[in-house]
Amino acid sequence: MDRRTFLKTSGAPIGAAALSGLVPHGAAAESLAAREPARAESAAVHTTPRASVVVIGAGAFGAWTALHLREMGHAVTLLDAYGPGNSRATSGDETRQIRMGYGDRELYARSAQRAMDAWRAREAEFGVPLLVPTGRLQLSRDWTPALRATEAMLTRLGARVEAMTQDDLRKRYPQMNPEGMGVGLLEPGAMVIRAKQAIVTVAKTFTQKGGTIAIERAQPGRADGRQLVDLETGNGTRVSAQTFVFACGPWLPRLFPALLGSRIKVPGRDVFYFGLPAGDARLAAPNFPNFSEDRYYGFPSVDGRGLKVCPTTGPTTFDPDTDERIVSPHEVHRARAFLALRFPSLKDQPITETRVCQLENTSDEHFIIDRHPDYDNVLIAGGGSGHGFKHGPVIGNYIAKRALGEATDPAFDAMVKMAR
Repeated sequence: MDRRTFLKTSGAPIGAAALSGLVPHGAAAESLAAREPARAESAAVHTTPRASVVVIGAGAFGAWTALHLREMGHAVTLLDAYGPGNSRATSGDETRQIRMGYGDRELYARSAQRAMDAWRAREAEFGVPLLVPTGRLQLSRDWTPALRATEAMLTRLGARVEAMTQDDLRKRYPQMNPEGMGVGLLEPGAMVIRAKQAIVTVAKTFTQKGGTIAIERAQPGRADGRQLVDLETGNGTRVSAQTFVFACGPWLPRLFPALLGSRIKVPGRDVFYFGLPAGDARLAAPNFPNFSEDRYYGFPSVDGRGLKVCPTTGPTTFDPDTDERIVSPHEVHRARAFLALRFPSLKDQPITETRVCQLENTSDEHFIIDRHPDYDNVLIAGGGSGHGFKHGPVIGNYIAKRALGEATDPAFDAMVKMAR
């Protein structure tokens, strides 16, 4: 199915103002070498035969997977019910964090380390500013096993790390009150990613390289034995492909309730941006790091939005389609009480922006990237659990290889399989 036929039957593509350069698959295959000799050469020597792939979900996992598949030379269609970077997406909001601190989970720490390099390389390729150096400060009452493990892991991987006492914290960050916190562990190499801008840019690059995007809700359609034949879209049309990747985050349990209904939970979180005092940039990047403690985590002000404050608890269930994105008065009160303690200069400052986001959590916070047990040509990719965004450019490559049946790291495969 070429792009014109697909778009005629399944809806319009993302608006040209957001994503320009949509090209039919045939034209893309012919012009890819002229536009990108290096990537075309790589695709030409790729060992996997060219395949048609549909990726469902244009978030951190899906958009990067689609881009990698297209760069491998495959015909790829990316479907999303609301479009890349939309406000309902788990990968939405303006900012996300990339850091290597993962306790003793070495595979994730190493993936994050590779992702940092990949983000820098992609930022240069895209020509769009996506990364803001900030560092990350973990605050704790005392040394916990997890904090010790993080320090040891960062040291083993050659990353900079610095342990601080409460007195050290007072001297280094006078704009923060460290009351109740006896330990600070600083990872200077951590950064903030401009999240929405990143997803929109990845999607735009995907279309420029010949991929097709359509705004459509889709669900599994007809099957032939162990092969899924097609998808049924919201308007009743069908989309066929050789391979399907479902990377639609909090919608996964709805599409596959028997398989994922008990494996993935979707809680909600209220997010606040507090304005800084006029003329005071002490809590703006790069003057203050990302921070986390038991009750809250947050980021310094980036692009003038204000200090971002996020609670670690909230509603246990959230409907990403229908629930209102309005913060609760209770969470406003809690956030202000936290702010008055930890950042006294912001005690009387206004809330400048709010978000209501959802997570897509597994019980052990491991990703789920595995074949559907009933279909040989369907890969499930989800379970971001609040930490998946940072891995995007690396995990997208991994998911693409898994979808195509190529060899991947057996240890990582075992970690992200559905049944452990």
